[in-house]
Amino acid sequence: MGTVAPPSDDQSKIVMGYPPMNRYPPPYGYPKPDLAYHHHKDYANSINPNHYPQSFDGYYYQQTYAPLVPEPSRTTSVGRAMISLLIFLTLGMCMLSIVIFLLFGTEDPDFHLVSLTVPNFNVTNSSLVASWDANITVTNQNEAFKVQFLQVVSSFFHEEDLLAISPLQSFQVETRQTLGMSFGVATDPTNQEKLHNGVFPSIVQERSTGIVCFSLRLSLKAEYKSNSLWKKASLKVNCKNLQVSFSPTGEGKWTEDFPKKCLLFS
Repeated sequence: MGTVAPPSDDQSKIVMGYPPMNRYPPPYGYPKPDLAYHHHKDYANSINPNHYPQSFDGYYYQQTYAPLVPEPSRTTSVGRAMISLLIFLTLGMCMLSIVIFLLFGTEDPDFHLVSLTVPNFNVTNSSLVASWDANITVTNQNEAFKVQFLQVVSSFFHEEDLLAISPLQSFQVETRQTLGMSFGVATDPTNQEKLHNGVFPSIVQERSTGIVCFSLRLSLKAEYKSNSLWKKASLKVNCKNLQVSFSPTGEGKWTEDFPKKCLLFS
C-alpha cells in the first residue's frame, strides 16, 4: 500500500492575528452582513478622527491662495531706469535743437543795391510826380534752408518822409543762391494829400542843387524751409543815403558804381 503523505507545513500553519478568509458565500438562508452599516458607522469614525465640525474642515482644507508673483530683480529695475533716462535725454536734445534753430539756426540773407535810376522826377511846392527803377541782389547763405519771401513791399523815402510805396511779387531764393531782381516804384497821385506839407519845399530846394538823397526800404515776410524744419521771420531792409544826380534833361542816376550793402533788421 502506498503511504499517505503528511500534510505540508504551509497548509497546516495557521496565521495568527488575521481571521480566516471565507472564500465562499454564506449558505442559503443566512442574512448577508450589513456592509453599509459598517461603512457609515465604524469605518467613517476610524478614518475621520477630527472632532471639529465639517465647516472648519472646509475653511482650512478648501481655501485657495493666489499664486506668488516673483518680485522684479534689481537688474530689471536698473535697466528700466536706464531706458527711461535715455528716452528723456533724447527728447531733451530734440527740444534743445529746435530752440537753438529757432533762435540762432539760420543766417540772414544779404541785400545789395546794384543800380538805381530816376527816369521821371517833377516836383513843385505842392505836388510830386516821380518814378524809381531799382536793381538789387538777394543772397541766401544757408546750406540747408531755402528762403521764401512773402508780402514784399518797397518804398522810397526822402529823409523820414514817405514819397512812394508799392507791393512786389513774392520770390524764393534757394540754398547758397544769389538772386537778382528789378522793380519799379512810382508815386500815387491819390496819396499826395497824405504827404507832409513840408516835404515838397525841402525836395524842391534840394533838387535845385542837382543832387537829391533818397532811401530805399523793403518790408518782407521770410520763411526758412528745410526737409523737416521751418521758421518765419519779419525782415526790414534799408538802403539809405542814396545820392541821385540829375542831368539837365531831368533824369536821375545813382552816382555810386559798386553794389551797396543794405542794412537788415529782423
